[in-house]
Amino acid sequence: MKKTIKYICLILTIFILAGCLGTIGPSERVEDFLNKYIKNDKDILNELDTYLNTQNLTETQREKYRSIIKDEYANIKYEIEEEAISENTATVKVKITVKDLYGATQSAEDDLLNNPNDFYTDGIYDSSKYVDYKLNIMENYDKTVDYIIYFSLIKSDGVWNINDLDEVTLEKIHGIYNYDNE
Repeated sequence: MKKTIKYICLILTIFILAGCLGTIGPSERVEDFLNKYIKNDKDILNELDTYLNTQNLTETQREKYRSIIKDEYANIKYEIEEEAISENTATVKVKITVKDLYGATQSAEDDLLNNPNDFYTDGIYDSSKYVDYKLNIMENYDKTVDYIIYFSLIKSDGVWNINDLDEVTLEKIHGIYNYDNE
């Protein structure tokens, strides 16, 4: 009899815990989303590869760029600052810290502007030389930048889903947002 009561209590405990853990709120949904970047989830990397295949890069440049972005993703830091829920909609405010790839790109562009002859081959501008240079700057750039991102979610069939992200949000996650225009 005692064994039966123990088993019943164990089963009830499992159901209670599963019920509590099974309801993922808006903040947890955002955490799951950002953790996919940090863990270099295959879906995130597939999207990265799709993007890189649209760029005019050599295979070596593409692989280096991919490595830089994977490293940037893996080093994302974030903090959920606020969650606001109103019926079936929610907003989650997140402070995110990412590698400042925008700053790295600006540094490379400044060098191109100030020293254009460094990117010439036989008197002709060599875009591949510049891309290699820019990728080296991006790879070795050690500054980070903080952004505030507001994730918008909607609850559908009891599940919180993140609404499509706008371009600014994606640029912030990727560290390429132009903060000079704020």
